[in-house]
Amino acid sequence: MDAQDFSIEVFMVYYYVSETTKELVGPVELPVIPGVGVVLPGNAIELPEALPAAETGYVWVWRNGAASQLIDLRNREAYRKDTGGVEIWFELGPLPDYLTLKPRPGEYYFWLNDDWVLDLAAELTGKTAQANAQRDSRLFQIVIRVAPLQYAYELGEATSVQLATLQEWKRYALKLMDIEQQPDFPMIIDWPASPVSGVTV
Repeated sequence: MDAQDFSIEVFMVYYYVSETTKELVGPVELPVIPGVGVVLPGNAIELPEALPAAETGYVWVWRNGAASQLIDLRNREAYRKDTGGVEIWFELGPLPDYLTLKPRPGEYYFWLNDDWVLDLAAELTGKTAQANAQRDSRLFQIVIRVAPLQYAYELGEATSVQLATLQEWKRYALKLMDIEQQPDFPMIIDWPASPVSGVTV
């Protein structure tokens, strides 16, 4: 019996390779040229079998002559560990060490041991400064309102209504000076109401 030749047809799977990121796109079908077969473009590779679906948040790339998965954080907001500032990340692969995906919870947090940690001393100092600045702003507005009333009093020309108003503004000023005595100062401040209804000072 004559020996018969058996040819085994090998099926390959083709992927395009991104020039910049080396990301694999495919599988794709390439045209078969009669008498020649498939001509592999310079931006393509062939594999013996199709790659499985990449894990969620990852993509297949062709690097160092092999297919591997890289995390895909492109177009994501990342945060600087030193300042909390926002940067948009555009590259494949893990973030550099100076960035994190965790947003900074507030201005008084700093990065320590892979997380943001509240600096209680800085928060106390900062909120105290903010409270004092707000109080001083309100006291300045009081000075503007009290000055003409005080002049009328000193000249003996103040009406009873003006005298009562002058006393209200003075009491209001004293209450502002006492906000530091509140038990939750400076985290929580119960600001005294202005003597003038509807006016915030």
